[in-house]
Amino acid sequence: MYSLAQGGYTHEEVLKMLESDRTINFRYELLDKNEVKLEDLENVSGNIRFDSSQEIMGTASFTIREIGDVDLKTVDLRIRPFFRLKSSTGWLEYPLGTYIMSSPERSRQESGVLQQVDCYDYGTILKEDKITTRLFIAAGTNYVTQVRSIITAAGIKKTNIETSILTVGTALEFEIGTSKLDIINSLLTAINYEPLHFDNRGYAVSRRYIEPLNRPTEQAYQTNDRSIIKGGAKQSVDIYNVPNIFVRYTDDPDGVELRSQYVNDSVASVISTVSRGRSVVDIESVNDIADQTTLNDLVRRIAIEKSQTYDAVILPTALMPHHSYRDCVYVGEDGLRVGNKYIEYAWEMDLSVGGTMSHTLKRVVKL
Repeated sequence: MYSLAQGGYTHEEVLKMLESDRTINFRYELLDKNEVKLEDLENVSGNIRFDSSQEIMGTASFTIREIGDVDLKTVDLRIRPFFRLKSSTGWLEYPLGTYIMSSPERSRQESGVLQQVDCYDYGTILKEDKITTRLFIAAGTNYVTQVRSIITAAGIKKTNIETSILTVGTALEFEIGTSKLDIINSLLTAINYEPLHFDNRGYAVSRRYIEPLNRPTEQAYQTNDRSIIKGGAKQSVDIYNVPNIFVRYTDDPDGVELRSQYVNDSVASVISTVSRGRSVVDIESVNDIADQTTLNDLVRRIAIEKSQTYDAVILPTALMPHHSYRDCVYVGEDGLRVGNKYIEYAWEMDLSVGGTMSHTLKRVVKL
């Protein structure tokens, strides 16, 4: 999660403000392709969504009432929304991402002319930018160095990719027409990193994967006297077809064959081979992996993430501006009798005073 510390207030102090009676509003900046501010947009409504299961994780939709000569038809304009919280010393502002605008659709309404704009985070730049010749990556190339190089070559200058010492073992080749986002995520998977995503300030981010059980809880939502949980929470429990054996292997005739298997045979797990009395196998090849240890870690990660799917919660709350990529959240919802640690796979915000934030969460499981 992002730090809320600002204006002389600590993270915890701002969090208390957000969980009490509060005054909020929103501000929207119109930026050019270099992120130079052109103006503040007025009369804007919209919503933003972050879904970690998608290639392009950050999306937004804005409705803008035309006033004056605002021209949104210029190619590659950006919109940067801010969540604003009133404090005793002034307004605190929190960016909610930077979004590239698609072509707006104009409509005539009683209130005037409205422009409806769908927007995407900077992942769309890397998805639309494809290699026009085969890309060869030599053995010995540092994975993260190569990832950073591809990102900056696409015109994205702000990166925050965790450093790694891992290097390519066998030379790699990517075919003509492969998107740069696909190449980047392939390289990141090979070292068991998170897929590339963009943070609230527009930085390209990826870090080494950390198992949820080893992560601290970053936020708690509970039905207590400080609760900001709204009505309508839902829980789904689905154990059908959830795998309990996971296998990944390399299938490269020019390289060393690697294989890793994880079997969930825990008596404490309702989906294990022991509890079910049968095997549900998830087996796939991987195109590239740094080494055997990384493959073992990757298989365990896949087992954890696919096992989490059987217990999912959708939680509506008041708007909170500090959520990011797969945050670790404790949910204590008395009505559903839920009291567990979850990983947040997606969140969505209705950018309006009194608006709702929807959190899609999957329970942390122990393997």
